[in-house]
Amino acid sequence: MNTMTWAAADELHRDDAVAPVSGWPGAAVGFSIALVAGLIGLGFQAPFLLLGLPSATVAGWLFGPKVRAGGGVADAAICMAVLTTAIADALVVVPSAIASSASSSFGGIDPLATVAGAFAFWGIGLLIVGIPMLFITVPCGLAWAVLVRMLARRRQ
Repeated sequence: MNTMTWAAADELHRDDAVAPVSGWPGAAVGFSIALVAGLIGLGFQAPFLLLGLPSATVAGWLFGPKVRAGGGVADAAICMAVLTTAIADALVVVPSAIASSASSSFGGIDPLATVAGAFAFWGIGLLIVGIPMLFITVPCGLAWAVLVRMLARRRQ
């Protein structure tokens, strides 16, 4: 039985046996790509693209370990693009929800209604702004996934 187990382990493909990279290289690559996109956005007077800096850094840290040295990158790239968009949208909604709840405490408005309104605002914003934003985040996510995969291969 042990001989069979060792033989099966020897037949494992090397890419599957290697541990994934940590979250930090994914975060660094995500930050770098978002910085380039944000600076390009500043050149076109679109500073909202700078919201990608914290968004892509967090998403890159979360999805960095999911990128393997072998295999495809499309699934990680699409997850990275969608999560970056969702976080960027939340970065717009959360401050307005906090301001709304701070002002609602003086008017006697229910805080639960404020939170529910913030979630509705976030969901609508994700549909209206997030879908067009995917035209930017999907290519950036693909570049991110390829670079993180290259780092994972180099780590071997």
